[in-house]
Amino acid sequence: AVRPVLSNRLSEHSTPYLRLHQHHPVAWQPWSEETLLLAKKHNKPILLSIGYSSCHWCHVMSRDSFEDLATAKFMNENFINICVDREERPDLDDVYQITHLLLRGYPGGWPLIKFLCPQTLMPFFASTYTPQQAAEGELGFPQLLEKVHHYYQQQPDNRRSLVAQLRSEIERISLPSNANGALTDSLLLPALSALSEYQDGVSGGFGSAPKFPQPVNLMFLLSPCTEPVLADQQRRHLRHSLSMIAERGINDRISGGFFRYTVDAGWTTPHFEKMLYDNGLLLEVYAMAYHSFGDSLYKSASLGIVRWLRHFMLSSEGAFYSSMDADAGQAEGGHYRLNIEDIRSSFSAEEFQLYDSMFALEVGSSPQGGCHFSQVKSLSDSAAELLLERDDALDLYLQGRTKLELLRQANPAAAIDEKILLSWNATVIKGLAVSARCGGPVQHLSMAQSAVDFIAQNMWINKRLFGCWYGGKVLRHALLDDYAYLMDALLELLQAEWRDSDYRLLLAVTESMLQYHQDSECGGFYYTANDAEKLILRNKPFMDSVLPSANGIAARALLRVGYLSAEPRYLLAANGILKAAAEAMQHSPATHLSLVLALEEMLNPLPLVMMVDNGEMESWSNEVESRFYGRVLSFRLPMGADLCPPDLLDLEPGEAIVCVGEECMSAQRDLAELLKLLKGLPQLQSQVIA
Repeated sequence: AVRPVLSNRLSEHSTPYLRLHQHHPVAWQPWSEETLLLAKKHNKPILLSIGYSSCHWCHVMSRDSFEDLATAKFMNENFINICVDREERPDLDDVYQITHLLLRGYPGGWPLIKFLCPQTLMPFFASTYTPQQAAEGELGFPQLLEKVHHYYQQQPDNRRSLVAQLRSEIERISLPSNANGALTDSLLLPALSALSEYQDGVSGGFGSAPKFPQPVNLMFLLSPCTEPVLADQQRRHLRHSLSMIAERGINDRISGGFFRYTVDAGWTTPHFEKMLYDNGLLLEVYAMAYHSFGDSLYKSASLGIVRWLRHFMLSSEGAFYSSMDADAGQAEGGHYRLNIEDIRSSFSAEEFQLYDSMFALEVGSSPQGGCHFSQVKSLSDSAAELLLERDDALDLYLQGRTKLELLRQANPAAAIDEKILLSWNATVIKGLAVSARCGGPVQHLSMAQSAVDFIAQNMWINKRLFGCWYGGKVLRHALLDDYAYLMDALLELLQAEWRDSDYRLLLAVTESMLQYHQDSECGGFYYTANDAEKLILRNKPFMDSVLPSANGIAARALLRVGYLSAEPRYLLAANGILKAAAEAMQHSPATHLSLVLALEEMLNPLPLVMMVDNGEMESWSNEVESRFYGRVLSFRLPMGADLCPPDLLDLEPGEAIVCVGEECMSAQRDLAELLKLLKGLPQLQSQVIA
């Protein structure tokens, strides 16, 4: 067959990750119908590389392998090479990460390298980052390419049998699960018991190095419905985990915000990329933790995230960018590390003493890598050690932090990926709304509302959500997580402050999700829309990952909006998710925590408090929030609200109503009576905060 002569076409495609590859000697093509037809026509295997712009190992592989002329020549001669930005096409990433797990028996990562049969797009080999040079029994990337090429050409029977096996495995996991799963028993205790097996009793958190904060686990342990059944040992572990993650080097104590993970188990040395979604979820975690425990360390962690969001991630339009690079100036962490002598010369003697006591600067710095800040002693302990009043120590700390921020500005800047991703923005909107409801500054609420307004104006088009906005335009239709996370965020935002526009968007988005994603036969929701490009697998995601399960969040949001709007279709759809996921949840509750919480809410619906404000009811909602935050849903509607939940139609301004499930009680005109009614509800008996 005549070889197609291809050139690198990525300059035609605008996202920052693809632009990083546009000058490679590799003839990269976009994922498109035209490229896939070309591979079919010439019967050449596809080398698919999926990554994202702030991914350190993607940069390393790009520099070492894809810029190497001999490697590029071999790739161009033997493969059709396709480069994909996982944030532009999370559907492709989702499918090929699942097949990586099926082929290799362990999860993938980025860069994800897949070799696909051109006729079927089924993978026959999978890998992630591979160094250019071979080492200790590991193939280098050029040898890997030769091996794959040889396998494709010389072992067609083995390849076909492997692909047939993979196809039957995909068919097996795509089968509708038994939708008659029993949904009568809570799974809180089995989930807690399974989670405790992964606890790191020394450093907090779960698992071993590399160490991720796992906000889904922390959120589950902080959840008001988990709290009454939490064992003392787990409560202590939760507090220890929250404190370690907030103090140590995974939290950027200078500019705020959390790095993605640390390379050690003790949270000290981060991998320096910062992702929007981690910080959105951790903002929710630390706002809730401060509300539950009143520890100023948790407040400082949440305020640090918002400081980082405002300074680095906030677009001029009011939405948030997606990530900040690990690498700067050709070095990982090059933006963040500081030379200890520079710190010493810019600090006063007192400032240096305090920082050295809190962060062990002399011990923790290295001449090559410079100094990264990982706290070993609290401000109070260091103040006591240095015979300072705590307030004086705090002043010194803040003066020092300003100087360190200035020093960092002289370092190379870390690149920011300016794509606006809807689902990741929704995690931040929810985090800001939770913070506002848990006593955070009022600006947190207005930041969240501005981001929602951006989405409503730019990413909600013809009654349909779009998931990615870049360069002044939308790039793709939304996926299930975009819908579910946005619904979840809007429900939180409406409790912080009712806006008719937010309620209208919530109902419209719910309808759109049902229309495009629901499996009305077997229950649950597909990740991709019913009119999306057909891939080798249409996934229905039940399991939590670094992010909560889209079906888990959808189930809880559907229950809440179902009761709020008195719409039985939404309650049925939530029930359908839980039935479809019942088997998976019972088999492995600790990997389905979002669904376990949704099931809990289906079995014990949260009391719903709705008020029609007469201009004097802010104190009512403040009282309900402070006593029952997270244990009731509480909405205060302004008098002239033009879009009213049905249960409020008969209320007069100055009245409140409480509903549990589908039962509503009589209207209340007195705050003391309302609180007494709530206190007396069986669901809230053991859970009242005095």
